[in-house]
Amino acid sequence: MISFRLALFPVLSLLASVSAEPVPLVEGSRIVLIGNGLGSRMGLFPSFETEVQMRHAGKHLVIRNMCDEGDTPGFRPHSGRNLPWAFPGAEKYHTLSDITDRWGSGQTGSGTFETPDQWLTRLKADVVVAFFGFNESFEGAAGLSRFSAELTDFVKHSQAQKYNGQAPPQLVLVSPIAFEDRSASLGTPDGKTENANLALYTTAMESVAAQQNVRFINLFTPTQDWFSNAKQPLTRDGALLNEAGYAKLTPVLTNALFGPAASTTGDLAKVQDAVQEKNWVWLKYYKIPNGVHVFGRRHEPFGSQNYPDELIKLEQMTAVRDAAIWATLEGKPFDLAAADAKTHALPPIVTPPEAVYKSGKD
Repeated sequence: MISFRLALFPVLSLLASVSAEPVPLVEGSRIVLIGNGLGSRMGLFPSFETEVQMRHAGKHLVIRNMCDEGDTPGFRPHSGRNLPWAFPGAEKYHTLSDITDRWGSGQTGSGTFETPDQWLTRLKADVVVAFFGFNESFEGAAGLSRFSAELTDFVKHSQAQKYNGQAPPQLVLVSPIAFEDRSASLGTPDGKTENANLALYTTAMESVAAQQNVRFINLFTPTQDWFSNAKQPLTRDGALLNEAGYAKLTPVLTNALFGPAASTTGDLAKVQDAVQEKNWVWLKYYKIPNGVHVFGRRHEPFGSQNYPDELIKLEQMTAVRDAAIWATLEGKPFDLAAADAKTHALPPIVTPPEAVYKSGKD
């Protein structure tokens, strides 16, 4: 595992452009990441979350990642959700295809998977960090005005919510990173067109943030500088950061969000392992495999019998791993197996008599 503390030099060249004061965190603050693949892959490369926890040991932070590749401010499809829209009115920014599969399913999904707002309310989000602009940038200058309008409506909608039951979330917009030229070794684009578009969308995000008085972090400018001078690749394909790339991004994003660290607490490797373990269980809950049976059109007859109990247990097991992170930060032992044993008991699965396996030859 690459230590992200190696990414702290030179500090001045790593500073991201940020348009507001750092986000204050208090005891029990709940931070939720939403948006595109830049945020989604932080669930696999957890250096950012690890650093945030180590800088705020003793505050018992709860961090959840709802990001998914392809998500935009208004369009967040899911096969088990009846509508792909993140807020009322978002449908005016995207036209769905009429194409259906052999089951008649279109692009709207079908099922009971909760909406983004319902999830953010379930998670009691105090801080929402939103990663947008990359997917949308492929529409170039022609899509810029639509993106700005969609982002503006998203911000207005978000600021009108009280996910934690008390106050609107502290919202932070985070720009896309730059595109790294890896064309010589991979045959991928050289990034010139992509970076021209990404620069446009970063500027648009900054403008919306200023107009709506929300925080904004520019990751495009510093990462473009990195890619111009990198001695080793920081992405796997020009677009997706690799482990070294996320390690380098960690202090930039963390400083921009929460201010420079006065100190950190905990054993880096152990805390990161604890965070990774929590993320693994969280993804089994939020992105549970075979979701079409869990929430969607194949929910009956067996999904309604089995999966509700599994979801309850996975939610509780995720919370157990929050406690494990907090204990690890304090250097205390934590018995995961014993804690898991106290979570929701799964009922036995009874196979109906008629469910007899038949081979393909019958």
